[in-house]
Amino acid sequence: MKRHLIIITMIVAAISLHSCHTADEHNGKTPIAKVYDRYLYYEDLGDLLPKDTDPIDSVLKVKQYIHVWARQQLMIKMAEIYLKDQEKDVERQLEEYRNNLLIYRYKDRYISENLDTVVTLKQSTDYYQNHPDDFVLNSPAVKSVFVMVPAENDELQQIRKLLDFHSEKDSLLLIDLCKQHAVKFDNFDNNWTPLHEASQYMPDIISEKNDAIKTNGTITINDGQYAYMLKIRDHIAPGGVMPFNMAESSINRILINKRKTSIVNELEQTLIDEAFKSKNLEYFSADKQDTETNTQNIK
Repeated sequence: MKRHLIIITMIVAAISLHSCHTADEHNGKTPIAKVYDRYLYYEDLGDLLPKDTDPIDSVLKVKQYIHVWARQQLMIKMAEIYLKDQEKDVERQLEEYRNNLLIYRYKDRYISENLDTVVTLKQSTDYYQNHPDDFVLNSPAVKSVFVMVPAENDELQQIRKLLDFHSEKDSLLLIDLCKQHAVKFDNFDNNWTPLHEASQYMPDIISEKNDAIKTNGTITINDGQYAYMLKIRDHIAPGGVMPFNMAESSINRILINKRKTSIVNELEQTLIDEAFKSKNLEYFSADKQDTETNTQNIK
C-alpha cells in the first residue's frame, strides 16, 4: 500500500493534479483526478497496479488511465449539457439491449444442450448432390504436387521429370528423392485444393490464367537459390462444380446451422403453444373472431 501511494504521489506531481480537499470530504478515499464534480480515486484503480509491476511502468500505466478517464468524463459532461432530454433518455435502448442479450444467451445455452453436431457422410453427400448450384467454383481447383529444391541440387532434373509420374513406381521414387533433397514437399495429388492454397509456397502469385493449369503442366520458378515446382496433375476451371472433398467442411457447417435454426424455431413454437394452454399468453380484441384470427396467426 505504501509503495502504491508513493507511485500515486509521483503521478499526481507529474500531471499537476493537486487537491486541497481533506480525506473526510472523500469518505477516506484518495482523489487523483477531478472533472467538474466527478472524482477518480486511487481506490478505483483496482488491479491496475499489480504488486510486481515496476514503479516507472506503474506511473505510465496509471497516467494513461487517468487521461482516458478524464477525456471520457469530459465527453459525458458535454453530452449531458448539450443533448436534449429525449436524446439523453437511453432507458429504452438499455432495456432492449439487455433483453436481446438475455435471449441470445438463453438460445445459445439451449442450442448447446440440444444440438446434434454429428453429420454423417450420407447427410453430407445428399446435400452436395441436391444443391450443386451452391458449390460453383470461383477460382480453379487443382490436384497438384509442390516441390522446393536447392537450385544447384544434382537431382533437380530427375525430380522435375518424375513430377509427370504415371506409375506407382515413379510416384514412390519421387517421394523418396524429395525426402532426401527437397526443402519442402507437398503432395496434393489425391485431394482437390484451391489454386491459391496449392501455390501458397511459390515465391510469386500464380495467375489463374497460367497455361500450365489448363494443360496440367508444371509451373517452375528459379530465384537462383531455390527451384520451386508446382505440377498440376488435374484441374477444374472456374464455373465448374466444387469437388466434394473441398465442399464437405462447408456442407457440415451449413447442416449444423440449419439444425440450430430448427432447434430455435421449435423452442419458440413450444413456448407459444404452452403459454396459450396455460393462459400466460393472450390476445385481446373487441371482436372475438379477430382474437381467434390473431391466435392462429401467431401459431
